[in-house]
Amino acid sequence: MALQQLAPDVWHLPLMPRNAVNTYVIGDVLVDAGIKQHGKRILRELAGRPIAAHALTHAHQDHAGATKEVAATLGVPVWVGARDAGALAAGLSETSGALATTLAKVGGRFPARPADRLLREGDELAAGVVVLDVPGHSPGHVAFWREADRTLIAGDVFFNMNILTTAPGLRMPPGLFTVDPAQNRRSAERIAQLDPAIAGFGHGPVVREPGALASCLGRLARG
Repeated sequence: MALQQLAPDVWHLPLMPRNAVNTYVIGDVLVDAGIKQHGKRILRELAGRPIAAHALTHAHQDHAGATKEVAATLGVPVWVGARDAGALAAGLSETSGALATTLAKVGGRFPARPADRLLREGDELAAGVVVLDVPGHSPGHVAFWREADRTLIAGDVFFNMNILTTAPGLRMPPGLFTVDPAQNRRSAERIAQLDPAIAGFGHGPVVREPGALASCLGRLARG
């Protein structure tokens, strides 16, 4: 599927069927880059479109997998949350727990690429969008937010699919691959309170329903 406009200067590019892996363009900034094998697809879809930078919500292999190839081909700098810079430079997703660490070493590696800019709370990205510091799923996870029209690119603070069935539905990210689930929950509560009108995720379809994230948290709280 080709780029789909979500809001002024914001586009969505699903990289796998059923929106299993997503990337976005905000102004002239590419957000996330899927797995390593997605590089050529991304470059093909961006052909002829001016891209000045590549930003990551977080340095996991399904978001930074094609970062090195895409940045080199486009000749653009790479931006990442300050506390994920080490993982990006190492080309290895940061996890917690012995099992998750072992799985990351086997399947969580991606081509390493040093960061050119470290993103922090309140930094301007492009097109009126700013950085939100929302750690938990990874130490330096960030999201991108535009207050003017309540547009949010949330990365993996929320998933909007079941990773086993690919059925859509809002949920917390899998605990096995989340460094600090409790901190991620606090980050989720923070962005839910923003009540986005449009919310894009790393995995699953875009939501265009105000109150959806807050309702998700309510369901989780009720068990």
